[in-house]
Amino acid sequence: MNLPVEVMEAVRNKKCILFVGSHFAAEAADKANLTFPEPAELAKELGWKKPKSPMGQKQKGVVPSVEEGAAAYEAANGRAALVAHFAERVGASGAAPTRAHELALKHFPMVFTTAVDTLLEEQARRTGTTLDVIDRSMKIPDPDPARRVLVRLRGDLGRPDSLILTAADHQQHPLSPDQRKTIRSLVRGYVVFFVGYRPDEEEFEKVFSELSDAYGGELPRCHLAVAQGNIDDYLWQKWVWRGLLMFLADPSDALDQMDAQL
Repeated sequence: MNLPVEVMEAVRNKKCILFVGSHFAAEAADKANLTFPEPAELAKELGWKKPKSPMGQKQKGVVPSVEEGAAAYEAANGRAALVAHFAERVGASGAAPTRAHELALKHFPMVFTTAVDTLLEEQARRTGTTLDVIDRSMKIPDPDPARRVLVRLRGDLGRPDSLILTAADHQQHPLSPDQRKTIRSLVRGYVVFFVGYRPDEEEFEKVFSELSDAYGGELPRCHLAVAQGNIDDYLWQKWVWRGLLMFLADPSDALDQMDAQL
């Protein structure tokens, strides 16, 4: 595995923005021998059902949606039960921060995340690092090499009111014009590096689309370390066409190599 030169140069110059996906927590849970469901599994246990064609037949090739499953679970059991289910299944309770969490805070002044666990905050507490946590209701500050900022695009389980779990939550809590302006400036001036995502999952599609929308068009070239899996030809073509360069690396592997090169 060779990290992209563009990413390495940006990290050295403090001009790289890190986006952290839920596979950071999945890796931590795996190290602690805890169960962390795949997104498709979580969607189905929440209540997601494959849509049927107009002729009543189930459609093929449909990716299970965690957001649709969450909406179904909330409708049947209420919001508190939905939050409790997420805490139990993907909260990574009992797991410890990994090397990836350590290196994320070491090398990146600003980290965006779509995960809902609080392992990055736990890493900051363990090391005495001052970490400013920003959610969708707050102003996103400009990056400062002397500060550490965590922008939570979906909230966190420690603050249930901040959570974005369904499509309705996204609609009710859109990014503000000021936040969109800041993100547009960041995308223009910094290299975007995604770690802990897979290109065939809803979580990545959602965050990529939200960034593209804030930017006002297709994103400039950015990079994705694909967690725990292969990339088929269809995905290569789909994402390269959208300006995304991919390579295979789990979170700790990618950031370990980055740290060694630095």
